[in-house]
Amino acid sequence: MFWNQQSFKEGRFWLDMIKFSALKNWDVGIESEITGSWKKTEPFNFDSKSKKKIYSIDTPPPYINVPIHMGHAVTYCFMDMFARYKRMKGFEVIFPLGLDKNGLPIEMAAEKKFNINLFEIGREKFIEYCEKLLKQTTVESVASFAKLGISFTSYKEGDGIGKVYNTDSPEYRALTQSTFIELYKKGLIYEDARINNWDPKLQTTIADSEIEYKNLPSLFVHVKWKVKETGEDIVIATTRPELICTCGMVIFHPGDTRFKNLDGKTAISPIFEKEIKIKAHPMADPEKGSGIVMMCSVGDLSDIQFFREQNLTPVIAIGKDGRMNENAGILKGLKVKEAREKIIEMLKKKGLV
Repeated sequence: MFWNQQSFKEGRFWLDMIKFSALKNWDVGIESEITGSWKKTEPFNFDSKSKKKIYSIDTPPPYINVPIHMGHAVTYCFMDMFARYKRMKGFEVIFPLGLDKNGLPIEMAAEKKFNINLFEIGREKFIEYCEKLLKQTTVESVASFAKLGISFTSYKEGDGIGKVYNTDSPEYRALTQSTFIELYKKGLIYEDARINNWDPKLQTTIADSEIEYKNLPSLFVHVKWKVKETGEDIVIATTRPELICTCGMVIFHPGDTRFKNLDGKTAISPIFEKEIKIKAHPMADPEKGSGIVMMCSVGDLSDIQFFREQNLTPVIAIGKDGRMNENAGILKGLKVKEAREKIIEMLKKKGLV
């Protein structure tokens, strides 16, 4: 099997002097020989002295996975198609391989593989285990891309244009930090306190893209509240009764004539006896529950949006450890599910459910 390196780089390669019968003898050893040659000769290396137009593919560095998952394979095969096409069209192509060695997937994989816990062994020791895992998986991940025939500029690490880069390298971190500082000086980055997804085990925020949503069985609890001005009872249906203590406002839909007399009045929350304003607002769904809704600090995304819109100060009742805190009063120290069961029990005893 032979190939001309220049033709290979331009996107053309051929099999020469090979009999079809020889294909029956194909094995992994032959494949390894070919991919090994690609890595060594770097047929797609970037020529900085070339006068060709440059076509650069900004590859999002994938997390280290062993083996790489189907999403990685498909995405990089598409990018490889564009890279090869542009080479054939006469462009000097930059198509680097990056490896993302930071983030929760690495931490979780290390904990699982070595049966360790970050908060038990300490940060420095934990980083050592992460580095050990990365050394084991990096080679296999890179090999997976090579087997797919992805024509990266290079399969070698280095400082040159198009070389393999790692997100945990000193150079990469220096670049990201300097970029962050530059954006901060321009006023494009600011510090603020925001409600975020939180993992009580790993003690860190989680991106929305890392959240997996599931439909779980739950209770739709109809709870009696009292109207301060009239003494009448109103019923509010909720799946999160443990968050009554964080309620910032009670609302009903402006078009719902059943509750127009409540607009501007005050509701008294059960158990916690807090005075809460009642207001008409289109976010309430007249067809859901009783039509009256309690808006809590972090019940869901609509609650968060509502609090920002109304300029309400959120009351956080769930601590970073995943348990109810001092804002939850008698529920303090309980896990969320335990607190839900407890508050329902208390409401039943008072005849409020």
